[in-house]
Amino acid sequence: MKLQQNDNRFLLEIRRWGCYFLSLHYYIASLTKNEFDFNDINNNYYQFIRLGYMRINCYILNPCRILSFFGVKRDVRVEDKDYKCLKDEFEISEVKIRNNIGSHFMATNNIEVLYDSLFLKDRGQEYHLKSKRIFRDI
Repeated sequence: MKLQQNDNRFLLEIRRWGCYFLSLHYYIASLTKNEFDFNDINNNYYQFIRLGYMRINCYILNPCRILSFFGVKRDVRVEDKDYKCLKDEFEISEVKIRNNIGSHFMATNNIEVLYDSLFLKDRGQEYHLKSKRIFRDI
């Protein structure tokens, strides 16, 4: 998935706060072979707010329900930044961007970045890992 969070085709709320939401879409696309475009993700935003899975500021209340909506059955837990994923797990890492308030989320596999909606590395932006959301098969 090559969609950039700051693309004007996304709703303003997704452009501002949608990194975790977009990382979930990355994994859904990878695991189900669904291909999402901007309209799909914008429509999912409204649908998941209506269903109570997330807030209007893209704060994810229930990531497992979002995954399950597309047939991806997982449970989630928060782990330390040094945790190494097992073969039946995937992760979304929380990072702190240098000189920036708040956190950013990206799809990772241990130390490899699989999808970053802000393309921090390409832009030379410094960040450090804070924690990981670990999703496990159920």
